[in-house]
Amino acid sequence: MLRRDLLKLSALSLAGLGVRELCGAPATPALPFGTNEPISPSLEPRGRPSAMEVTWAAGTGLIWMKGETLFYDNPRNRFMRFRRKFDAPANVVRAELRLWADTHYIAWLNGEEIARGPGRSDWKWALFDTHDVTARLRPGENTLAVLALFQGFGTGGRQSLMQALLAHLAIETADGKKRHVVSDPSWKTSPAPEFLRPTPRLHATLGCMEVQDLRLAEDGWQQPSFDDRGWTPSDYVKPTLGMGPWYYFAPEPLPARTLDEVAFSVAARGDEVALALPPVDALGAVRPSLALGRQVTLPARLSGREAGTVQVISLDLGRDECGYFEADVTGPAGATIDLLCGEMLVDGRVPKPGTARVHTTRFILRGGRQTLRVAFNWLALRHAQLWVWTPGEFTLHRATLRRLTLPLGEGGHFACDDSFLNQLDAICAHTLRLCAQDGIVDSSSREQQQWIGDGRFTAMTLHHRFAAGAIHRRLIEQVGQGIDWMGSLVPRFPTGNLNVSPIPLYSLHWVLAFRDYAWFTGDTALAREWWPMVLHALRWFTAFEREDGLVANVPHWMYIDLGEGPRPGRVPSTGAVNATLNFHYLAAARVAAEFAAEFGDPVNARHFRAKARRLEAANRRAFWDEATGAYRDSLDARGGFGTLSEGTNAFALIHLEAPGSARAARILETIFATPAADPIKASPFTMNAVLDALGRHGRGELAIPRLKQRYAPQLETGSTWEHWRSHHVTEEGVPEGHSLSHAWGAGPLAFFVNTIAGIRPASPGWATVRIAPQPAGLSRAEASVVTARGRIAVRWERAGGRFTLHATLPADVTGECVLPDGTTAALRAGGNAVAGADPVA
Repeated sequence: MLRRDLLKLSALSLAGLGVRELCGAPATPALPFGTNEPISPSLEPRGRPSAMEVTWAAGTGLIWMKGETLFYDNPRNRFMRFRRKFDAPANVVRAELRLWADTHYIAWLNGEEIARGPGRSDWKWALFDTHDVTARLRPGENTLAVLALFQGFGTGGRQSLMQALLAHLAIETADGKKRHVVSDPSWKTSPAPEFLRPTPRLHATLGCMEVQDLRLAEDGWQQPSFDDRGWTPSDYVKPTLGMGPWYYFAPEPLPARTLDEVAFSVAARGDEVALALPPVDALGAVRPSLALGRQVTLPARLSGREAGTVQVISLDLGRDECGYFEADVTGPAGATIDLLCGEMLVDGRVPKPGTARVHTTRFILRGGRQTLRVAFNWLALRHAQLWVWTPGEFTLHRATLRRLTLPLGEGGHFACDDSFLNQLDAICAHTLRLCAQDGIVDSSSREQQQWIGDGRFTAMTLHHRFAAGAIHRRLIEQVGQGIDWMGSLVPRFPTGNLNVSPIPLYSLHWVLAFRDYAWFTGDTALAREWWPMVLHALRWFTAFEREDGLVANVPHWMYIDLGEGPRPGRVPSTGAVNATLNFHYLAAARVAAEFAAEFGDPVNARHFRAKARRLEAANRRAFWDEATGAYRDSLDARGGFGTLSEGTNAFALIHLEAPGSARAARILETIFATPAADPIKASPFTMNAVLDALGRHGRGELAIPRLKQRYAPQLETGSTWEHWRSHHVTEEGVPEGHSLSHAWGAGPLAFFVNTIAGIRPASPGWATVRIAPQPAGLSRAEASVVTARGRIAVRWERAGGRFTLHATLPADVTGECVLPDGTTAALRAGGNAVAGADPVA
């Protein structure tokens, strides 16, 4: 369908028709300089989808419990258990297990947990996990057990269509024989009775709260010795693969996330308040304020209380971490424990995330010693509070977080003689790891979703420490899978929760992300494969062009920057004609012209080069405020100027004004050096652009006071934030917390590498580098970047009027070094030493 539509659009465009003609609006008069030359997508025959090359053994299908409603009125929050016994020979040389479920699964082999998944994916391109279980098989009888959760609703990061489990175990023996254990009706299945449903949803982007009545749990059901004769035979949901609603099943390209254990401190705080046990429907409400004045040491013992009294134990990890909570406890049957997880405490209580409930899990004890374990709701948290209603003695022996991490590797580093900058780099690196999960998630707390604008900045920062090509590619491709027939992108994808409108700026970020990816990885094949859709996305904007080429009155969510907010806080105006949107439109036209030339598409190369020339002139003419010496954020319907901000001028320095130009000099002075005009401060989101702009223009020293003033509170939490404030209090007196694990706030890490240390790629894929450090008042600094070509390392120091730099490049990398005094030197693979005068000595 999509290919046919593109061919139709291509044919119409070659006939000279634009988007407005296709939509029935009056045609735009011809524009000068040939800019009305039609966009002509290059529709080369595409390769056969790789998922179709994956083979499945006979009988492999999608299964669930027999008798469940599958095609309409699906149940929500359904936990289902599966078991399959099978024999394995003694001479196994390879055993590969593929697993997938709608929506989540945990798998055990012979009672040992072996896997969790699957990663997020579009339902039209479902990604299954592959696990090597060779070493875990034993000769004779084995048991594969799976707990699956079907959410029954979409979130901002997951799609949930129909209850289904897919399994395929291929066993190869030394004599070359193969046998398979696949998902078919031979599996036994049973609901997991301890998980109550339905329960309240945590947030639009997350699943339901887990409420576990451990009195109903069947211990040891994952073990081979468990008697499953009372379980029900499973049944096919779909006996063959390749039919809807899932079109293709493809292997997961990212490595499996790792789980390790982080223990909460044995030092805790306690309190006791009058509060009746909230009903399940009220879980997630903000609890009463707590004094938390009582010191508690684990193991913590509580005596019984009357039903209307709750005792609270408040635990602290010391910084945000991401994973699954677990606790070892002893208590009477029927005692109820509410687990509240948060990144901060306000008045001793876990605040409510904006537009969400407090992250809560409930456990009802079965009696005796037992483990409380969150099954599927992984969260970023620092504080965990146990609200305990118990008629008898209760003991919290220990509490841990099973930390969830994508194995990015050791990565690079940064260090200098300023301890503040070192600490800031450390929390940036930590936040990047928190938010690199089964995709580049916006936040590992409440917003576990891939926003392309947020993720674009995060991906570029990741490339300054890790070889991040795989997760960067995942972001671009999966967001691209959300493009619609008009060319508009869903700003976060995959998503089953459509409560967000398109963000035009983010569609342009998606186009620019192809260039970012090619620049850091050297791979343009991705952009070539998606080239027709890149043109499709750019074509969407032509419906809103003015005579001068700028886009105006663009619909949907005109998100540009969070500014100084929220409540109170100044935010840049968006206006009828927005500067930042049009600066990015210019940048996207330039990128399209580059790709078109590289891909042998001369029509589009000419078209976008001409468009870029007109947009550059129009942007410089429309938004420049000569009286202020800076660019304004927007124009209103009458052409009047809007507000003045750091963000808009940072983007102007990146996309419009070359280093050394007269306007660049005025912007740097007016907005950043001596900001007498009081511009709106950039949010942590747009600080990425501010830092990039100052670095590009050789004014890195202007960033240091901003970093120290704005990021100082974040050092205390150990991660970077969504806003400059951690929370606000509503008019009703309810504390609302903002995300403290937001990877878009980690931009200083890239600045330390590409500006302070001066390490930047000079050609795609780090084939050549340019090392041009900006000391910014420091006496010494060192940094390294791990790339697909190897580690690039730089160390410099200022002493005795001299500036000395040492650089180590991988075997196939060369480059150029430019010292602060202008000294230049060629760099070769291996070690290099360059010295010059210290211009500020």
